Amino acid sequence: MSDINRDEIIEALKKSINSIFSALEKLDSETVLSHYHNHPDFRFTGLIFGQVLNLNYDEFTMAMKGAYETMIEQKMIRETEFFNVLSETVVLYSTSGIGCQIPKEGERMDFLVSITQIYLLIDGEWKVIHETESAIPKTVE
Repeated sequence: MSDINRDEIIEALKKSINSIFSALEKLDSETVLSHYHNHPDFRFTGLIFGQVLNLNYDEFTMAMKGAYETMIEQKMIRETEFFNVLSETVVLYSTSGIGCQIPKEGERMDFLVSITQIYLLIDGEWKVIHETESAIPKTVE
């Protein structure tokens, strides 16, 4: 695969990724989920409400919508990004950074976060087929 092709793939994928993170900050679960592949093999492994979960697509959808309904605000600043173009149709994406969530009830939560996603090109659209996420509380300086 040529560098030009790799660069084109990354640029196309960045549009989906930026849409996900923009919708995440707007607490727009429908737009976020539109970038995930509704398939029996989909998996999400990560923290939601402080619980480590390993979810299929339907479980992930319910958990995300439920979490977004409890929040006033959510932010994520991506400090690092890595794209591993495995083929014309498969890309491994990793990012890390800092985030915060402000619930309707309770205190603001700041955290360090790391996300790894596998994207598959399906019918001309990049879709997340697997996501692993970890977050640890960030101490306020």
